[in-house]
Amino acid sequence: MIYLIQHSHKNLEEYFFFLWLSKMASSRINEDRSNRSAAYRAVIQGKKQSEETFRSFWREEGVKPLDKFGDTVLHFLAIYGNEDAVRLLLRDGLVTSENLKAKNVNGDTALHEAARYGHKDVAEIMLRTEKDLAYERNKLGETPLFVAAACGKKEVFSLLEKYIGDCMMRRNDGCTILHAAVIGGYYSLAIGILESYPDLAGKRNEKGKTALHLLAAKPESFRSVSAYTLRDLGTKSLIPVHMLRAIIYWCIPVLNKESQPVNSAEEPSNSASIHKLDRSSSVNYILGFPWLKEIDDAKQSHAVALMLAERLIKREDWSQYVHTEDKDLEGSQFGISSEKKNRMPDPLIQATRLGIIEVVQEILSVYPEALYTFDGKGRNILQIAVAEKKWFLYDHLMTSGTNMDRMLSAIDHEGNSIIHLAAHLESPPSTPPGVFQQMMWAVLWFKRVQYDSYPYLWELQNSDGKTARQVFETNHASLRENAERTVRELANAVLIVSTLIGTINFAAIFTVPGGFDQKTGEAIFLSNRHWEFGLLMFYLAGGLFSALFTMGTLLVIIFMRFETEDFYLSLPFYYVTDMISIFYSAVFTIVACCQALIVQKVVITDYTPLVVFFFIYGLIALVLMETSYVIFDYKYYLIRYCLCYRGLES
Repeated sequence: MIYLIQHSHKNLEEYFFFLWLSKMASSRINEDRSNRSAAYRAVIQGKKQSEETFRSFWREEGVKPLDKFGDTVLHFLAIYGNEDAVRLLLRDGLVTSENLKAKNVNGDTALHEAARYGHKDVAEIMLRTEKDLAYERNKLGETPLFVAAACGKKEVFSLLEKYIGDCMMRRNDGCTILHAAVIGGYYSLAIGILESYPDLAGKRNEKGKTALHLLAAKPESFRSVSAYTLRDLGTKSLIPVHMLRAIIYWCIPVLNKESQPVNSAEEPSNSASIHKLDRSSSVNYILGFPWLKEIDDAKQSHAVALMLAERLIKREDWSQYVHTEDKDLEGSQFGISSEKKNRMPDPLIQATRLGIIEVVQEILSVYPEALYTFDGKGRNILQIAVAEKKWFLYDHLMTSGTNMDRMLSAIDHEGNSIIHLAAHLESPPSTPPGVFQQMMWAVLWFKRVQYDSYPYLWELQNSDGKTARQVFETNHASLRENAERTVRELANAVLIVSTLIGTINFAAIFTVPGGFDQKTGEAIFLSNRHWEFGLLMFYLAGGLFSALFTMGTLLVIIFMRFETEDFYLSLPFYYVTDMISIFYSAVFTIVACCQALIVQKVVITDYTPLVVFFFIYGLIALVLMETSYVIFDYKYYLIRYCLCYRGLES
């Protein structure tokens, strides 16, 4: 018993001892958390009253991380630009050179953060204490100079340039500071870098890409592929809004190419341009509204991107692309595969695939011999434009005045002519109801390219033994079936609507407001409200006729065979006719309803019929525009190609 009591007492002592230790540890943890939170708040606020807080924290904790990313007090001071606190810690001798070199989990020092967020004063204070900070690299091999270029912080970049060396211009993947500025979209800074260090234009990263390659891979930086043209009207946003944006974009003045960039602290995050024009204060105020500022920034950004592209193209050695492609072409003639792992990417091929007309045009103007370069499959830029279905780039190349006969007759490594490439299915294929429109445009594109090509290519077989027509039918078989099913379902639905509209108008003609005179059989309102009653009959007759016409054309569509040729001319014609007729039947029916109220003197105004008619007409016209613009656009291009291009004329 005594033994049990003694051992129980000893266990109790151990239990209370460990309980005391856990309380002390918990208290210490809570105290540390409280100190860290207070230090963090002091850094963010940046007030004079808070300086003692992070000073005392620094004495106790030093470079101990404040968060799970390994950021110290110095990192946060650099992020929030608290230069007074940094100056205070350095003045008191609390921060050593080794403290300044402390890194977080990404390998970034406090100077990296100051460069990333553009706090020049903080960076200058740190560099004054420790110049070697400029040479510190993070895990990606980025120096603070590289980070400043990637984030478009011009003032910090100019400061760090004083400590620059060739080793500081690259990171681990071979990207230079010029690459970094282009990747970030800070083209004005990139122009400045290019002017100061022209040799960087030819430097390549580990993937063999120069700054021009990276720029040619950013279609949003150029107007031809942006949302500010009318080329994609009806596919990206509301048509009136799209048109308004394009008009405003066109009216905004742009920086002249001869103008030099204006030194600015940083570039807008939503735009690559920092160029400012000499505009009146009223114009700047108007363009300061968010929606207008977005358009203004986009236009200036496109102008600066084009300026940068022109400078990079002039410094590009184009012979290496031409010679590489020619060797590949010769190798393919002897059965050697052209897909080389060490192939250097061609910015012209890249810009062609993305449809950047400005870059393609500038490259060909400086290096006309680049017109006959080939990609890995032995395709020239005209064939690539056809395969990628870049309509406007194809039109530009065909009308540029350059002899296209050689490019039209070229055959790629797989034996495909340019017509075979036009027969490829667009990827990814559309989903209903867009399948009908996609099939329609695919047929038009195929015929357009076929008519531009030589007749002997029409029956040429590729390496699979298929002609271009066979390739088209095979690739588009599923799309054609989906389009047929979609059109039939749509026709059945519209047929029901047109039948209802026709029935309503037919019944309304024989049940007019006011009824008929029992003696003469004439409508009562015909004698005393002749004009208003006549308009009512006209609207009802127009609605009935339009509905009957719609029903007739819909029956033609339903009983069609839906062959490939039908999608070229017949179906689009009947579709447009149906849209117009159902539009007018709806307009006439709604306006007839309003006119009936006028006849019965429910609404008495001289201008009411005219106002009602134009209001209803405009409202339904907007709906028709949104739903059927692509079809009307198709008819426009069909007529344009038929009248303007030599293929159809022959």
